[in-house]
Amino acid sequence: MKKIILFISLIIIIVVVAFGIWLDLKLKQQSEELQPGQENQIGQNQPVGNNENPPVNESQIGGLNFDQTVSDGAITISVPSSEFGLATNKDQILVHPYIPPCDENFNYCLYYNGSAYEGTNFESAGLRIQKRDDLKSQSACLAAQPAGYSGLTPKNESADSYATSVFSPLGDAGAGHYSSGELYRLFYDNKCYEFQIRIGESQFANYPEGSIKEFTKASQSAMRLKLREILDAISLSDGTKIKFPGS
Repeated sequence: MKKIILFISLIIIIVVVAFGIWLDLKLKQQSEELQPGQENQIGQNQPVGNNENPPVNESQIGGLNFDQTVSDGAITISVPSSEFGLATNKDQILVHPYIPPCDENFNYCLYYNGSAYEGTNFESAGLRIQKRDDLKSQSACLAAQPAGYSGLTPKNESADSYATSVFSPLGDAGAGHYSSGELYRLFYDNKCYEFQIRIGESQFANYPEGSIKEFTKASQSAMRLKLREILDAISLSDGTKIKFPGS
């Protein structure tokens, strides 16, 4: 009888020990599955669902830091010098891609000199600003075709003291490189100004697989947004912000 009791007691001890070991392993496994910082979120009001791509706050899009200005007396240009250089002639442009950020004919060239797209097929981005002394009337200023183009219909807008237009889209390609952009015009105080946004790229497919990353459509849109933000920051001599047509 004593042997039976001893045997049953031994079985009970083995079961209890085994359950304890299983429970300890289970708790350790659950602890390891928690992501870093997750234990601090328990009990807090956290949004439900996939938070990898939170909604974009439109007020934060672009967000360039304009810390310099330059003016010719009629218009004032704001410069975000942490990401864009300012040149008044081609020798001052410190980047030298196959497709330059601005054509040679300019009074001011704001060119991207940041490093965000290094190692991609991105080449250049810039805003070319030129005073067009040859376009003396409002109609000529707003409607004259961009150099090398014909048959384009501009989109116009008018305000009390000025008028604007845009030709879009513009583009060029050759030898595995291509550009895209828009050309804007401003007629103000009997003066005509031309503003050209341009982004240059090389053909991603021409590179050996895995050698570079792609300058994506999303990256192109982000860069175009920066250039448009610079354009929209340009003001008249009296401080009026210029409203350019959407492209």
